[in-house]
Amino acid sequence: MTAALSAGTGPDVIQMSPDYYGLYTDYYEDLNPYVEKEGVDLKSVISEGMVDPYYRPDGKLEAMPLLENVFVLAYNKDMFDQFGVDYPTADWTWDDLAEAAKKFVGGEGADATYGMVNHWIDAGLSVICKGGKAYSDDLKSCEVNSQEVKDGLNLFGDLVQSKAMPDDTAAKGLPKEQLFVSGHAAMYTLGGFETKLIADEIGENFEWEAVTMPRVPGGKNNLMYATGYAVLKTSQNKDAAWTFVKDAAYANEDMAKETSNIGLTSCKIIAESYYKDLKYGPVSNSIYLDGMKDAKLNIWGGAFSAAGDVYTQIWQSVTIDGKTAGEAMNEYYPALEKAFNEANGN
Repeated sequence: MTAALSAGTGPDVIQMSPDYYGLYTDYYEDLNPYVEKEGVDLKSVISEGMVDPYYRPDGKLEAMPLLENVFVLAYNKDMFDQFGVDYPTADWTWDDLAEAAKKFVGGEGADATYGMVNHWIDAGLSVICKGGKAYSDDLKSCEVNSQEVKDGLNLFGDLVQSKAMPDDTAAKGLPKEQLFVSGHAAMYTLGGFETKLIADEIGENFEWEAVTMPRVPGGKNNLMYATGYAVLKTSQNKDAAWTFVKDAAYANEDMAKETSNIGLTSCKIIAESYYKDLKYGPVSNSIYLDGMKDAKLNIWGGAFSAAGDVYTQIWQSVTIDGKTAGEAMNEYYPALEKAFNEANGN
């Protein structure tokens, strides 16, 4: 993609996300003139808050939104009943989750039971679950090497060490969704993009439910993944490209209904009716709408992917190698800060 953009050979329309934080904005057409020509008030036709991240600080509208997704905490009610553990509630903190998860530890090998699956979202959640931040709001300073982030990493490290979460070897033996679907893990961090899949696989095998993600006092408790479309400046078909991104964002209700199968559509009228009323198994999409309110945009997206790669090394040092968060930070944080500053031009 980067090579195509640099060479001017990119497509008319390209998928992107606001978590690129302006990294490729120089290649994108400003869509404000198209919106003005349409004479449309975007906030009246696009789901609340979804278009705002696509504006750059200078006012440029670099793309249009398509969908967003956050996570909820799904749990196997039958396992909770079997192990005598109280069901999760919306008031749970991550400490409550960790305490409960350890009560499900049992068995060996293929018969092992766990409190929680290990999901690819966990590394990102470790940054925020104890109130930490990856960087300042103005993106100028890296804040990963904080006690709050270390506490989050240690919480997940302890879950693995106590076998409340499967270690790397066990996780490779049985994929995360199968751990939950087969009744080997009591809790699952369920994304809006996979609810239908999980519900179909569970079927009538056991009773289950979902609640909002554990509370983070004073901080964000969820991670948001957003997807949109930009029109490239080099496009030879800009009017047709605009028609497509407009339809994807708000103008085609049939298209928005299809989008609703994998996330919150940016088409406001469909989001507030059709999407909200969808239900897969016991999980209503309305719970994802609630989750949007306290969600942070994907931390290590686009512009900060290189820094995110280093954070993955920190995460693996804690959850696979058994190091403390302090030890892992001492080893890798200088490289992470360097990658962060290079992305920012600091």
